[in-house]
Parts: sequence; C-alpha cells; structure tokens
Amino acid sequence: MRLICLPILLFAAGAIYAQQPSIASRLGYPDNARLLIIHADDLGMAHSENQASIIGLENSPVNSASIMVPCPWFPEIAAYARSNKQADLGLHLTLNSEWKHYKWGPVSSRDAVASLLNKQGYFYATVDSTVQKAKPGEVELELRNQVKKAYEAGIDVTHLDAHMRAALSTPEFIAAYMRVGKEFGLPLLLPRRVLEYDHPEINALFDENTVLMDGIHTVVPEDYRKGPEKYYDSLMKNLPPGLHSLQIHLAYDNDEMQAITVDHPDWGASWRQADFDYFTSDAFRQLLEAEDIILVTYRELRDKISRAE
Repeated sequence: MRLICLPILLFAAGAIYAQQPSIASRLGYPDNARLLIIHADDLGMAHSENQASIIGLENSPVNSASIMVPCPWFPEIAAYARSNKQADLGLHLTLNSEWKHYKWGPVSSRDAVASLLNKQGYFYATVDSTVQKAKPGEVELELRNQVKKAYEAGIDVTHLDAHMRAALSTPEFIAAYMRVGKEFGLPLLLPRRVLEYDHPEINALFDENTVLMDGIHTVVPEDYRKGPEKYYDSLMKNLPPGLHSLQIHLAYDNDEMQAITVDHPDWGASWRQADFDYFTSDAFRQLLEAEDIILVTYRELRDKISRAE
C-alpha cells in the first residue's frame, strides 16, 4: 500500500496547488503581478543588526524582517516588536551558530535537544553538521519552542523562515518546519520546489492555506564580489511575475559587527553595511517604482491565506 500511496500523495499536493487561485489574486492583485517581500534577516543577533534593520523598516522599502530568538540581542528587538505592532516581524528559526567567537544555543533544555549541540553546548557552526547529527524530532521541538518564546515575549509573529536554510536541508526537517508553521497558522518561507519531494510527511501537510514562493533570492559571495548593487539592480529589472522574497542583511560596519564576523568576510560587517546603504538609497526606491514591483508583506499572507477559513 505504501508504494501506491506515495505518488498519489505527491499528485494530491501538486493538484491542490494547481486548483487554487494564484497568490496574487488571493491578495487582490492581477495574476501577472510581480510581488516582492524585501526581508531583513538576523534581527536579534546583534545591537547593530537590530538598529540598522529598524531604520530600514521605518525609512526605506524594506518591509519585513525576522528575529533570531536564541540570540543575545533578542530582548531588544522583542521590546521593539511589542511597541510597533504594525511591523512585519517573523522568526528566523535558528539551528546553527556560525560565527567564530560569538555563540548561542537552544531555547529548549539542552538535554531535550542534545543532538543539535556540539561538545561546547552550542549549535553547530555548519548546516552539514546539523544534518549529520540532529534528530528530526529534536529539531521540531526546538523550532516549536522558539515560536512559543516569541509569543511569550509579546511578538505578533507574522511568519517563519530558516536561518542558513537549515530547517530546509532535509525532507524530515522540512516536515518538522511545516508542522510548526501549520500549528501556529503562520506562512513559511517555502520554495515551490518542495512540491517535487516524494515524501509522505511533506505531502500530507499541503492544503489550501499553504504559501509557496515562486522565487527566493539572496546575493551570494560570487555576486557580491562583482558588486552587490549589480545583482540587486538586475534582479529588480528581471523579476518575473509571482511571489518572491528577497533575503537581505542590514547592519553597520562598526566595532561590534567586525568583532562578531571576524575571519568571516562573507555576510560580514562590510557586506551588511553595503546592503543597508543600497536598500535605504533613493536610487533603489526609484528603481522599484520604475519597475512597477508591488511590495507585499507576510502579514497579508498570514491573514488572507494562512489563516483564511
């Protein structure tokens, strides 16, 4: 029976999506609209990250961000979220601690999620190590507890996404991630390619409230070295119709960020300053207007799709 059910479930997952109106139409836009979320990652990681991201959210086209609950500067951004209920703030669900000297661990008790931790009691620095050693059940427990802690801190969580895409790195982790999102009625940063997985747990979680991204974009080291503005300009000019998320990182190139990102030039302090400079510029605002790109938020996706009855 199982060999028969798997393709049926996969077909059913795709069929559900094929039969649904487009995300654009469900949000009230034409089917051929180019919809974009400009999303700042890593809030809660550092004071510099929080402050630059807040400026971006309040004074630029950056319209969404996500918070790392286990990180040292979580209380500061949680306080901001409580005072700014309109802000589109989700959670950057965190399973890794990648910097050389700046570390964090789980919000769950360490004995309950021991497979997620290295010998020093921190999350692993690399996703590869997490994939090799983490138990899916413990991944799910930690993800759920991060959401619970955010709600306990008074954050009106609008969505979930995955730091370093660790929660998207195996089918079992994806299923855990999707279950947590469904439990709290939250849209996920989830690529359309998950429809291709022949995995019963994933397939069983699709329904009419599932949101899939047509494109998830971020500048990578090769493009950054050519000039990040070239990548971003090209992306805006060539963005196809559909729902897209652009993942960026805003912070200041100051002593704090330089110390945190030491020996880690990619996604480091100067990289984050470059993102801040680009996305808060008048030139970027003008480019968005010229390209007729429609900015949407996860709050819209949550309230009109993920929690639709």
